[in-house]
Amino acid sequence: MTYTRKLALLAALVFGMGACDLELTNPNSPTEEEVITDLDGLLAVAVGMQGQYASAIDDYMVTNSLITDEWGTQTRALISYQSLLTGQNFDRSYGVVEAPWSASYSVIKSANTVLAGADQVGLGAGLRAGTVAIAKLFKAMAFGMLIQQYEKVPVVVSTEGSVPQPRAVVMDTILSLLESARSDIAGVSDADLAGFRSRVAGTGFDLRATIDAMLARYYLIAGRHADAITAANRVPLNALSVLSYPSPSRNPIENLAFQLLYVAGLKSFSTQAEAGDRRPGYWLDVTRAGPTGNPDSTLLFLRKYSTPNEPFPLYLPDEMKLIKAEAYARTNNLVEALRLVNEVRTQTSSTVDEPVAGLPPIVLATQADILAEIARQRRYELYEQGLRWEDTRRFGTAVTTVPTQPWLPIPQQECDVNPANPCG
Repeated sequence: MTYTRKLALLAALVFGMGACDLELTNPNSPTEEEVITDLDGLLAVAVGMQGQYASAIDDYMVTNSLITDEWGTQTRALISYQSLLTGQNFDRSYGVVEAPWSASYSVIKSANTVLAGADQVGLGAGLRAGTVAIAKLFKAMAFGMLIQQYEKVPVVVSTEGSVPQPRAVVMDTILSLLESARSDIAGVSDADLAGFRSRVAGTGFDLRATIDAMLARYYLIAGRHADAITAANRVPLNALSVLSYPSPSRNPIENLAFQLLYVAGLKSFSTQAEAGDRRPGYWLDVTRAGPTGNPDSTLLFLRKYSTPNEPFPLYLPDEMKLIKAEAYARTNNLVEALRLVNEVRTQTSSTVDEPVAGLPPIVLATQADILAEIARQRRYELYEQGLRWEDTRRFGTAVTTVPTQPWLPIPQQECDVNPANPCG
């Protein structure tokens, strides 16, 4: 297959799919049937699927960080961004409501295309295992981002009129996909995955570790605490798995904050930190005055994600420690929970690019106090990771923050085309 043909397939299949329909009607574009029977075309979709997710990070962060207490809006911010921040004059027709929905379903549809073609193009055992596993992983992560933002979403997207499903159903879908992905590569050696890593996986991406990290994350959200601990224990803490942004692409958070001048960090993130905590200075530029806010709020420039090609970590090592700490605390193993909290608090260095607190250990005796401390540690350790909004649901607003919206509404575009949506 020629390079030009591969690019045409990638452009048509990866970037040309809408939010609700898998049918490709452009007569000059390849059909889905053509792609799933072409090896290079299928691998191009698998690569593009990762790019789709990477480019949607800003769509996921805008809602999460503005609705909670992470970001404020600069003077150039769109009215819809200001509405997320204040909770006033909010409208389901806004692009910020539709963007996470359409971006996630584009990733899901690309994953479905890869899964439909995996056994039709002669991938070979190792390449097939890795490609199938990464498709299931990114499909699960896309559903995970959806269920953190919308109260109900469809899990079947190949036909019009898909009925939105409650969180429990979507969570089961996420966990089944992740466990299946893990099973796909469980018996495959790293040597046999070499072709997958060179042809499909993005730079700096670790398939095994990311699957286990997402299992830990979503088992915790689902309340399956023992499973969350088991998965988190499998994640290596001395390496990162990242989404990369090689030129001419750029980190979408950097684009939002420094090119478009839409968002910046709320200074309260720094002023509300415990004295001596090093993490505000990791995430924000605490050494100079920030930009002007609109509406009026005191802002600081971002320090992390302030350069165009900065990678975005799919998880941070201490998220795994805090997942285990929370799971232990919720099952009344308070001694182990506090030990892990203090591991996070007292860390002063790392071999990977992650925040470190440099705080003294703390003594706490009750489950409520330990959970409140875990929520606080998650705020400072996992800033800008798209998890704060979900934390408000699990820990409660008394120890986190009060979001300006409980959920995003189903986008108006989806209400217009799908009568199955509850858009009343």
